[in-house]
Amino acid sequence: MVRLVDGQSSREESQLRDRLDHPLNLFLLTMMHQPIEISAALGRGLEVGQRSVDVLEVEWHETAKSRLRRKTVGGQQVLINRADRGTFQDGDVLYLSEEMAILLRIKPCDCIVLRPNSLQEVGTLCFEIGNKHVPIFMTDEQEVCVAYDGYLYQMLQSGNFFPTIEERVLYPYQMVKAYGNIA
Repeated sequence: MVRLVDGQSSREESQLRDRLDHPLNLFLLTMMHQPIEISAALGRGLEVGQRSVDVLEVEWHETAKSRLRRKTVGGQQVLINRADRGTFQDGDVLYLSEEMAILLRIKPCDCIVLRPNSLQEVGTLCFEIGNKHVPIFMTDEQEVCVAYDGYLYQMLQSGNFFPTIEERVLYPYQMVKAYGNIA
């Protein structure tokens, strides 16, 4: 319903209503307010062609959430509503239409990075960090990474582990699982 603003004539109101009631404008207004529902990732590395690409940025810990409502970088509302227990990966294509593609990007965060010198040091590190119930990530460069936590950083420093703080992306496939990283 269109309402008159002080000083606006009923003729102006009628013209405004006609523009808003146009089918294309109603469709665009609906698309702006209706979120795009996503129930699963369509895949990674899909060809998007000439479509405009929008990006949904999430934190590393949000990749496994089954329900999430966010706006893309371009301002499109997205509602993730998944039934499965999987995780999204960086670069997943979440939505594909004739005009647009929405890709997932995991935001970088401050991380504690450790470079162990032996397998025994890896075991000790993972034991100490695991006691804090913090997810552990192993990179391809054999580095141990965890999301930054001040108390944990001080504990690792006092234990002579030589941690550094770096901005990294924590990829879900790098997370160490309790029963192995079996796909």
